[in-house]
Amino acid sequence: MTNTTTGSDLVAPGQQPPAEKRAPLLTRLVRPVAVHWQFAIVVVAAVAVRLVVVLGYPPILWFNDSYDYLYDAATHIPDEVRPNGYPFLIDLFLPLHSAYPLALLQAAMGVVIGVLIYALLRHRGLPWWGAALATLPALFDSYELHLEHMVTADPLFIFLVTVAVVILCWNDRPSVLVMAIAGLLIGYATLVRSVGEPLLAVVLVVMLIRRVGWRRLVALLVAGIVPIGAYMIWFHASYGKYALSESDGTFLYGRVSTFAECSNINPPASLRVLCDPTPPYLRPPAGNYVWSDNELGADRNKTTPLYNLHHSTDNALRFTPYTNGLAQKFAERAILAQPVDYLRAVLGDTLHTFGWNRQPDPLNIAGNGPAFQFVTQKELNALIPWWVSPAPNDAQATEIYKARKEFAGPGLGNAKAIAPWVRLTQIYQRYIYLRGPFLAVIVLIGLAGVVARWRRWGGVALLPWLVGALLIVLPPMTAGFSYRYVLAAAPAVCLAAGLAFARRPGDKSVGALAADLRRNLGRGPRVEQE
Repeated sequence: MTNTTTGSDLVAPGQQPPAEKRAPLLTRLVRPVAVHWQFAIVVVAAVAVRLVVVLGYPPILWFNDSYDYLYDAATHIPDEVRPNGYPFLIDLFLPLHSAYPLALLQAAMGVVIGVLIYALLRHRGLPWWGAALATLPALFDSYELHLEHMVTADPLFIFLVTVAVVILCWNDRPSVLVMAIAGLLIGYATLVRSVGEPLLAVVLVVMLIRRVGWRRLVALLVAGIVPIGAYMIWFHASYGKYALSESDGTFLYGRVSTFAECSNINPPASLRVLCDPTPPYLRPPAGNYVWSDNELGADRNKTTPLYNLHHSTDNALRFTPYTNGLAQKFAERAILAQPVDYLRAVLGDTLHTFGWNRQPDPLNIAGNGPAFQFVTQKELNALIPWWVSPAPNDAQATEIYKARKEFAGPGLGNAKAIAPWVRLTQIYQRYIYLRGPFLAVIVLIGLAGVVARWRRWGGVALLPWLVGALLIVLPPMTAGFSYRYVLAAAPAVCLAAGLAFARRPGDKSVGALAADLRRNLGRGPRVEQE
């Protein structure tokens, strides 16, 4: 296209060259791979390890929640325990009668997350090796690979949040369209996992700090509210209440039950059924109070308070409006009466995140049990619960069985352990994962980058760092610790750590960071910002 201002045949900035002068599509696709050939090798390796997982455990892995997701997808009824954002995705695959497409899609999501992290950090000025380093946890963590190959909401949630963060950090002042897209992604992520509920508010505050303008803020807010509001209307149509679930109170009750003592709370008679006389030092983890019928250890013959409330093994009764409301009132009283104990419990669970070794988890409560590891065929078979096959007088079990058959065909999608790939994945998982101390270092590097830009309220790194920190701390605050939940924070904190080394205009390098800190501490001369 001729530049009408100068009369030149040169292409003006921002204009596309004429079609006849454009490179062939294949050339345009290959060029980025050639330019970034070092990272292309990393991506090939990431694809290879995912292929080994698929070959080792065809067609896909399962845990208890997987069958609930499938049931929700088949029945199109809002779930009282968790929003149906992930079942919406599963519903798209039901006509295919194969679990492989979902497994492959989630594996692709993991690779795309790594590519997006690399692209943003390169865009922000990092060398290829620095940007590639930040992608390693997302691309190669064995527990991340396991989640990607499982029927679980986590891969979709991590993907949505990462895409939203990346597009909001691409430019200091994103366009209205980008803000709207990010709002939709965050709103949908809220429906995929309830831990995403505060994210829209966090992103709004950060973008307000970045002074992007009121039109962009409105676009973000409205786009984020649309999917959440639509879901609440749908939930109301089924249960007569505008909400996302009926589980917040029950999960918070599990959190406080690890320390709550009724002698301190002095609850009314209506709440005393939720008291646990077991001394706090003998109590089980938070998740045990929600899902189990009996306590652990010496008190394993004692039933939990939520079981005693209904004297039933039906966990669905623990997520009714009555139970959820009762549990919410008890939990709030416990926190107000024992705030120090609550903070100590939250801190203790958060510190588990940064331990060198993962703690044993035989009951699959903390995300480190057999359901979340690459195990043998015998262990895979043992993980299939009885209530996912037809049972007399159990309509839900029959419905779940039908959903399994519709989703995965005659084989029901049951995972098979195939040699020699199984052994390779087990060895890989033993050594290749992001250990807690390394995650702590990554978080601190990101924090250092935010502090270095304190005059700009943390700069562009503030958003991924806050999102990552929130995803680490929020589960221990509202439910309990799980290694599975921590994986959602890794891409965001790795982005923040990478942005700490950004050298784009207006950003500071690590050298400038150190000089800035020395200057403010009165230990060095004033240095101009890079």
